[in-house]
Amino acid sequence: MASNAISDITDEFLVCQVCLEDFKQPKMLPCLHTFCQPCLEKLLATEPVGKLDCPTCRQDAPLPENGIQGLKPNFLVGKLRDILQQPQQHPKGETSQAREVGIPCTACEVGKSAQFYCLECTDYLCRKCNYTHGRFKGTKSHKVVTIQDLQSGKAAAELRARETSKCEDHQELNKFYCDTCHRVICLHCVVTAHKDHQYVEIEKAAEREGAKIKAKLATVKNRADLHEKWIEELQSVKDEWSSEVQRTEEQIKKQVNSIIEAAKKVGKDRIAQLRAMNAAREKQMEAVMEAAEMDLASARSCVQFTHNVLEYGSPAEVMSVAGELTGRLDQTAGGKNTEKSELTKNIVNLTVDPPAGEVEQKVAKLVGGINQVRTPLCPQQNITQVRPNMVIGNGGMSLKHVKTEKGRGGGQFYYLSSIAVTTEGDIIVTDHSNKRLQCLDKGGSFKGKVNLGFMPECVAALTNGELLVTGDGHRIHVLDKQERESRVIQVTGTAEKRAVTNGITVDGLGRVIVTIGYQVFVLSPSGDVMMKFGDEGQGQQQLSSSLLVTINSTNQIIISDYNNDNVKIFDPSGRHIFTCESCGSGPGHDQLDGPRSVITDSEDNIIVADCGNNRVSVFSRDGTFIRHVLTEEGHGRFSPMGLALTHDGHLIVSEYLQNTIKFFDGK
Repeated sequence: MASNAISDITDEFLVCQVCLEDFKQPKMLPCLHTFCQPCLEKLLATEPVGKLDCPTCRQDAPLPENGIQGLKPNFLVGKLRDILQQPQQHPKGETSQAREVGIPCTACEVGKSAQFYCLECTDYLCRKCNYTHGRFKGTKSHKVVTIQDLQSGKAAAELRARETSKCEDHQELNKFYCDTCHRVICLHCVVTAHKDHQYVEIEKAAEREGAKIKAKLATVKNRADLHEKWIEELQSVKDEWSSEVQRTEEQIKKQVNSIIEAAKKVGKDRIAQLRAMNAAREKQMEAVMEAAEMDLASARSCVQFTHNVLEYGSPAEVMSVAGELTGRLDQTAGGKNTEKSELTKNIVNLTVDPPAGEVEQKVAKLVGGINQVRTPLCPQQNITQVRPNMVIGNGGMSLKHVKTEKGRGGGQFYYLSSIAVTTEGDIIVTDHSNKRLQCLDKGGSFKGKVNLGFMPECVAALTNGELLVTGDGHRIHVLDKQERESRVIQVTGTAEKRAVTNGITVDGLGRVIVTIGYQVFVLSPSGDVMMKFGDEGQGQQQLSSSLLVTINSTNQIIISDYNNDNVKIFDPSGRHIFTCESCGSGPGHDQLDGPRSVITDSEDNIIVADCGNNRVSVFSRDGTFIRHVLTEEGHGRFSPMGLALTHDGHLIVSEYLQNTIKFFDGK
């Protein structure tokens, strides 16, 4: 139906999703979904006064004072339909429509074949009607093309550029944009109501706002990609659960058949229990997938609409919806996502306890119970950050040895800001003021150094042997296994231009997560910005301008916020989950004062360098305080900055004031 150049226009934008017919008086809601005015009025009649929810995305749609009539018309609908209705070309230049019958004139009732088409009236005209059309004062200035030009595609560019945005007060084309009132205006408006305002030509304003919209559009596209991955993960969980259920049921039957007849009743009870769990689990999965699909549909719809506006809308048309469009893009890019329940964090493996005890006395134990063993939902990629294999949640810590060397020589330091441990067990430290990295062996002896030419903030060691180093403007330096620079990742779209890359980590999906000022950027392995989140402030989704970052086994993003005195945990899409906070320096369990480095152990316990309180504290994966592993009272006064866990069970702590690295043994 449509040519290749416009094949991306779909019927979704030409048909009302309420009545499933061509739009009649199309009105656009703030969420950018379009419906017939009569359909919206019928929906509003069934809702509380002044309240309307979008039938597609269920978002609340505030109405203007004059109700549905005051909503903006979707000026693109008519234009897109005209473009799509251009007949297809056949190899010999004929059109399918021309080969069948002539196009009837839509301006008269005689039914003669049309030879012309008015781009402004959108009427097909016969020769007589075209003559009248050209002589009538109100239409003689209209642009008219021949049917041949329309069918051949020669008029496609003119059709796309057809101006539809007119001033509501003067019915003249809008050719200016008022920066004072934030609305498109015509020439009459310029010399009357807006004569003292700041205004620019519509083309310049559209170019300015179009660049902003395109930048936001990229973020929303990445958000849509993330929703697709979530749905894939959910489907994987659902498929795996079915096979787990089937396998476990067979295991139960086999055990029941291997024991005495008395165990059969218990076995049937266990199967019933399993099937009940399965029913509840499937219901939960369907609910979560439905919510995720709704978020994906909303994001895709926003992307498609924005693409159509930028591609086919005139400058005036772009500016007439620029405010709503920018707001919608911001809302979609930074808004709440489908809440990921425990279901999406872990696959539940089913096992049966082995039989134990006397057959006659402990039949239930012979059959065994059903256990749910958690394993990570997302398979770990080949390239991720090196993670520890030790647990620090229980037991104490004793000092093993101390390495203190202030200076500029090998094995000497000047402001130790970060520590990382490689897959081979080497210790990498950022020698900040000396503008270099230093490599130490497991015992802390000097092995080598890498001069950088900038003051490094943080370093992350990857499983493929690479090192990621921050601190150089908005760049991330990637070093290969030989500690030579292989490439530089440039991070774009930062709000704080003077801030530098700081906290750095790589999650199990291979995404690079870096902080710049109060923003957190999630990059693809190649360095493209997939998404970003964080605003300046103290709210749940707000952060300060000094952040370090780590991840856990479920790819949750854990941020230590130095100036806000807390640690915040976000899901993989950047949505806030919970906060470990309560600023202070007293003995309170969860009081933090200027937290610096944050890491996780093999069971996802969160370990924090509580610099202002001179201690290292441990919280569970859900933010519950566990204990202080290092304190000023028990281990002497120190100001912890960097943290790392070695593969053989040591906790390494760097102190920036004393230029000291301390090694602790777990008890």
